[in-house]
Amino acid sequence: MARFRSTLLRVLALAGMALVAALIANSLASPARRLAWVRSSLPPATAAPRVEKIQPPLPGSGLPIVPESKVGHPIHPGHLPSSRPAPSPAPAAAPAAETSPSSPILDISAEEAWRAFQSGTPFLDARRGSEFAEGHIAGAWSTPVWESDLDDRLLSFKAARRPGSEDPIVIYCSGGDCRDSHLLAEKLLGEGYFHLLIFHDGYPAWVAQGRPIGKGRP
Repeated sequence: MARFRSTLLRVLALAGMALVAALIANSLASPARRLAWVRSSLPPATAAPRVEKIQPPLPGSGLPIVPESKVGHPIHPGHLPSSRPAPSPAPAAAPAAETSPSSPILDISAEEAWRAFQSGTPFLDARRGSEFAEGHIAGAWSTPVWESDLDDRLLSFKAARRPGSEDPIVIYCSGGDCRDSHLLAEKLLGEGYFHLLIFHDGYPAWVAQGRPIGKGRP
C-alpha cells in the first residue's frame, strides 16, 4: 500500500510539471499557434480605428470634398444625392363612372314645379274629384287615380294636349308619400310616357307658396 501511494504521488507530480511546462510554452508561442482553449480565454484584439483621409477643397471652390474611402470617388456637395424621399408615383386615373339612364319618373321640388308651371308644362291632379273641385293648381287636369273614369279623363287630356312620349308631365296629389301620384305615373309609364315629374310636396305646398290655384270641377 505504501508503495502504491508513493507511485501515485510521483505520477501526480510529473503531471503537474507537464501542465506547468505546457502553460509556459503556450504563453511564449504566437497567437496562431496557441492552444484553442487558451485563445478563447484571451480578449480579442482591438482593431485600430480607421483614419479617414480628408482631401483638400477644390482650388477656388472653397467647398469640402467627401472622402474617397466612403464613396469610392470624390463627390462635389452640389452633386450629393438628395435626402428627400422620391416622389410617389401619381395615382392611376379612376375609371370613368358609369352613367345610368335617367329614371322616367322623377321627384321635383316646389320650386321646380313652379318653373314647370311657368314654362307651360301640363299638370295632372291625381286626387279625388271632390278634392280637385275644392281647389287645384290652376290649369291642372283632374285625373283621380282611384275613380272609375280615369281612362276617359286621360284620353281627354291626351286629345287636348297631345303630349309626346318624351314631353314632361307634372303629377301631384296631397303630398306625403305621394302614393296617388306614383300610381298615376306608373300607369302613364305603361302607356309610353317617359318624362314624368312628381311634385312631391303637392297641392298643400303650392297653396302655402301662394301659387295660382283654381276651383270647381273640370
